[in-house]
Amino acid sequence: MRKVPLPDGAKLSLYTAALTALAAGVMSNAAHAVVTVANTLEVKAVVVITSEDYPELEGHVARVKAATPDSVTLEGIDTSNLEKFPPGGKVSLIPLVADDWQRLPYVPSFGLTGGEIKTGTSSYLDVTDDQEFGLGRNARRLEYTISWKQDGEARAALQASDGLESVHRLQFKDGSTSYYVGDLAYDDVPSTEKGNEQTTKSTVLLRGAPTTLAKAA
Repeated sequence: MRKVPLPDGAKLSLYTAALTALAAGVMSNAAHAVVTVANTLEVKAVVVITSEDYPELEGHVARVKAATPDSVTLEGIDTSNLEKFPPGGKVSLIPLVADDWQRLPYVPSFGLTGGEIKTGTSSYLDVTDDQEFGLGRNARRLEYTISWKQDGEARAALQASDGLESVHRLQFKDGSTSYYVGDLAYDDVPSTEKGNEQTTKSTVLLRGAPTTLAKAA
C-alpha cells in the first residue's frame, strides 16, 4: 500500500563552509552530462552548479555519478536538448563537503512561496476569445523559523551566513534530500508574543526551484 509522503521528521541544515567553485570545464550534451575538467571529486559527491553559459542550471544541485581524473559525470543533469544547451558551454562545480553542515533544530514553520505561472494575453479582432500564454514563473523563496537560543550554534551559523549565498539541506526520513540555494536574510530579533515560544525567521531568495536527490544507492 502506498504511504502518503509527509515532510514530518525531516531535518534542516545550513552549509557553513565557503561556496568555492572549482575550475570551469566544458559540459557535454547527454542525459547525464559530463564536465571535462581536472577532477578530484569522488562518486556520490554532491555539488552545486554555477554557469554563465547555462543559466538554467545556475544553483542546481547534482550528485556525481562517475568520476575520472579529467571528467565528472553528473547524475540526472540532462543537457541533450541542443537548443536549450548549445554545445561548448562551460560550468563550474561547487562541492558540498559532508562535514560542513550545521543542523538547525526545532523548526516550527517551513514553507516555499512563489513559483506561480506568469501569463500574458493575446486578443484578436477576428477571434472572440482571448488567448493566454505562459511567461515563465515568479521567483521562489523559502521561509522558516527556528526556536530561539541565544548561545546556540544554529544562531551563530545563521548570523555568519546572513546576507550571503547559502545552501540549505532538508533530509527526509526516506533518505531523500532537498537542497535550497539562494541568498539568506536572517532576522536575529526573536519573536515576543505572549504565551508563544520565541523564534527567529530566515528568508532565502532562491536561485530557482529546489533540487531533490533520491537516497544514494
